[in-house]
Amino acid sequence: MKVNRVAHIAVAAERLEAVQAVFGDLLGLPVLKEDRFASGTRMAMYEAGNLHVEVLHNAAPDSLPGAFVQARGSGFFHICLEVDDLAEALAELAAKGVRIHPRSPRHGAAGHPVAFLDPDTTGGLLLELAQSPHPDGQHPAHPA
Repeated sequence: MKVNRVAHIAVAAERLEAVQAVFGDLLGLPVLKEDRFASGTRMAMYEAGNLHVEVLHNAAPDSLPGAFVQARGSGFFHICLEVDDLAEALAELAAKGVRIHPRSPRHGAAGHPVAFLDPDTTGGLLLELAQSPHPDGQHPAHPA
């Protein structure tokens, strides 16, 4: 498995508007995308240099962000790592005893296949793997 880069870090927010004010108003990060998923989760994606920050909110306690916020409050939720071949990476990790979260794989916010790894098999960390949108694994240089 080859990890190309950290695609984004995600924050689960108890109150989406409050966290959006921090990233948008306070820090001045541009909003790349806002969305509401079929699960009811609301998302805002910000650009922070060559990394994206994803803010997620869902008050439902059976949702991933909702359960996280209920247990811990707003905070770091997961890290998304981009891989060349998602299916290959998942097979390799499964051979090492890593389980895939039951609601995975699926299409992520960028429209590419993603899968979440079960935190019970990753030292308590929620990790997301995303299929690279670039077939050669190369990314265009970030404009200065």
